[in-house]
Amino acid sequence: MFWNSDKSNDSGKNVTSKENDIKDDGPHTDNNEIRQMESLLDDVMNDKKSSSSLRNKASNRAESLELSKFPKEMSCMTALDELMQCMSLGGQIRNYYRYGDLTLCDKQSEKLNFCFSNSLNTLDVKEVNVQEFYKKRLVEQLKRGSSEDIWESRD
Repeated sequence: MFWNSDKSNDSGKNVTSKENDIKDDGPHTDNNEIRQMESLLDDVMNDKKSSSSLRNKASNRAESLELSKFPKEMSCMTALDELMQCMSLGGQIRNYYRYGDLTLCDKQSEKLNFCFSNSLNTLDVKEVNVQEFYKKRLVEQLKRGSSEDIWESRD
């Protein structure tokens, strides 16, 4: 039958394909291969440490930025639009496609709540609070990292 592993040739002998392919050379231990695997593992672990240290350096640099580098204004209407876009069917489908689950739109809700609560303050306090909000967002984003951390740059 065709699903049988034995093949019969014209002389009537049964020859299996496994018997022809396998040669018993004994246990396969090559010290060079083991050393290469160890060095590869060390390189991967060092790269992981260096990417996290790069992430920490970037977040420390962002924390040291002056507030004047960040925007002073925030529109509550724009924050509401961002939240509605996230909550819409298209926003949920996009998030499901990218990350594999639906989102509760936490970042957009936080921005809208901040905008509404900050609108009660005086103009000077509003500007400083908005700048601190954007600075805090940048630092959190840099600490979290991105997919670029695993890619090597081509120089």
